[in-house]
Amino acid sequence: MSTTPTVSIVMPAYNAEKTLNASIDSALAQTMTDWQLLLVVDSKSRDSTRSLAEEAAAKEPRIRLIVDLPQGGCVYNRNEAIARATGEFLAFLDSDDLWMPDKLEKQVRHMRETGCNISYTGYRQMDWEGQPTGQIIQPPARLTHALLLHDNLLGCLTAMLRRSKHGDIRFVEHLHEDYILWLKLLRHEDALGLPEPLAVYRMAAHSRSGNKKRAATARWRILRNYEKLSLPRAAYYFASYAWRASRKRF
Repeated sequence: MSTTPTVSIVMPAYNAEKTLNASIDSALAQTMTDWQLLLVVDSKSRDSTRSLAEEAAAKEPRIRLIVDLPQGGCVYNRNEAIARATGEFLAFLDSDDLWMPDKLEKQVRHMRETGCNISYTGYRQMDWEGQPTGQIIQPPARLTHALLLHDNLLGCLTAMLRRSKHGDIRFVEHLHEDYILWLKLLRHEDALGLPEPLAVYRMAAHSRSGNKKRAATARWRILRNYEKLSLPRAAYYFASYAWRASRKRF
């Protein structure tokens, strides 16, 4: 691997002993080998996540283990990893999700060929036990800020950012923190995607966004407090979000 890796992969891990190895293995299986994995073990994790992470880092020099941070939480851990990243591109893989082996290779090629600074791919869904649900998310080939206001079609596990074009990449402490960041970035430029499903998202009832009422409240606050939309415009986009969420559910 070169001194400066092509891709810096951000992976926060909290009580992830059941899924961590599979997520790491999906990074190790990438056809593009020029990457670094910034693996942040949450300081409040109480299972064997840390020992599993230490074992993986001991075997693989591309894994940079980050432990004993003074604060916990997914947002804080992601931001710490971003601050230490050195790659040309940033990618995000949570400790319970998976990538297809050619995900990085195809996405980096796509970004270099198109010159885009923000990209994403389609993805599949699986249940907590790893069984496919049959649901495939295939976003459009171009995402604009206006489209994103209707729905968050940019899955965090598929996102890739060109670091040199985004000097201030930080998540804010909020439910749907990734959605807030994508909205901020897409105010200035469109994102170009690969509709092909190159990642697998693990559905978990106990996830931070699993509570539908809480998720809906968070979406409304994003539209009003972060996007600062007028009441009628916020209501319009919220209704669009609610309709799409209902279609996904039923």
